[in-house]
Amino acid sequence: MNDPIHLPDILDRLSNGEYPLLGTGSGRKVYDLRNGSVLKAAKNAKGYAQNQVEYIISEMDDSTLFAKVLFISQDNHYLFMEKAGTIADFSYVRDYFHVRTNKELFQLNDFKYIPRKYNLLVTDLCRPVNWGILHSRPVIIDYGFTGRIRRKYYSIF
Repeated sequence: MNDPIHLPDILDRLSNGEYPLLGTGSGRKVYDLRNGSVLKAAKNAKGYAQNQVEYIISEMDDSTLFAKVLFISQDNHYLFMEKAGTIADFSYVRDYFHVRTNKELFQLNDFKYIPRKYNLLVTDLCRPVNWGILHSRPVIIDYGFTGRIRRKYYSIF
């Protein structure tokens, strides 16, 4: 995406149904902007918090493991991210990094810092829906679910 982001125009097109819905979770809806990026729109407090976390991680991390955040609205309602292709099976990620198990994957130097540094949950990162393919390599596309967010918004006790 090389075009500048003009949020009012994008939101107008969104309200007119011009962008296809790619998916929805408990906190956000994700739309294909058809320009190499996606829009993650928060539906509730969970979504706002997840957008904020993804923005922070994207700014902090200089690896190629995360799809990059391109823009976030001041109120964290809207987040724009690089669009990645889908991964149907997590074995694609393991095969790419030449490991046989998820445990081996998160023992690699490129991965072992992630849960500790960003408080991301390994069990969540092992779901294929949270990964995509960008520039012929797997990247994490959904990384807003931290231990803190789980405790604050998802715990039932």
